[in-house]
Amino acid sequence: MALLIGLLLVAGAAPAGVSIHVGPVTFGIDVDSHSKKLAAALTPGVKEVQNRFDESRRALRTVQGPDGKPTYLRKDVVELTARTGEDLNKAIENVGPDLRPLEDWSVDELARIQAEIGTPAAAPKTAAFSCGSSTPCAVAVVASLSSPAKHASPRAVAPKPIAPPPDTVPAEKSNSVLDEVEEVVSRIFTLASTGDLEVKLWVGSTAPHTAFSFWSQGQIKGEAPAPHTVRTDGKLDHVIRGLYFYRAAWTQGAVTQSIQYPNPAGTPAAQTPSERLDLVKGSSFFCCRFNEQYCHHVNNEKDCRL
Repeated sequence: MALLIGLLLVAGAAPAGVSIHVGPVTFGIDVDSHSKKLAAALTPGVKEVQNRFDESRRALRTVQGPDGKPTYLRKDVVELTARTGEDLNKAIENVGPDLRPLEDWSVDELARIQAEIGTPAAAPKTAAFSCGSSTPCAVAVVASLSSPAKHASPRAVAPKPIAPPPDTVPAEKSNSVLDEVEEVVSRIFTLASTGDLEVKLWVGSTAPHTAFSFWSQGQIKGEAPAPHTVRTDGKLDHVIRGLYFYRAAWTQGAVTQSIQYPNPAGTPAAQTPSERLDLVKGSSFFCCRFNEQYCHHVNNEKDCRL
């Protein structure tokens, strides 16, 4: 009997979350067992990232800006953001490839945040010097080298370097950016700790029986995408939260129309761009409007018919 149950599970003959009756005995199958295992494995790793980020943020030192207000060194904020992203991605990767869409979402969010703070300014290749007079230092040095005078001017021989002002970001802006980083980590921790790593995705369309295929953005090099496909208007259970690419195709006779994300090059500027399929921040209802050539998140099934 146990062997029979095992064979049914392996073969996928019994959908998760249902009961199998063998004679007088009923065997229950836990629908969320796999998702719960993923969540249990992810939670401690993300909590560690959270703690490390909080500790590093508290250790950041402020620098007085030109206006006397507190600032942070841009380099410190950029490095903390990048390091937190690397730690978070590693924590997700350690759980396994099933969570690749969630890692895609994390990478995308942190890249957007990183763009807000910019990158540290490159150090100047040559230092500026002050010769202590109205004559520019470089001119004074050249003049001293070409002068017939026997003794060089002390000012030309030992110029005083002027330290460039530190590359800083106002504390208000820095804290706003770091709050966003904290929100990304916190959101993933909440999803893991509450076992909310999956959604039931509903996809609708203004064209009947559209084939909607979606796949993880982060593919291993040389690996072909393994898309999920659902016919509209339809639902798909146990979709891992995260970020996805997609293509909606509607065939009518010999003609096939399609909508895809990322939006293809050459999309008319006047056309409404398709939204990304974001199953972390976005709703679990998605609608493709073929009459307007774009797809987007909606609040419910009814909104796709409007």
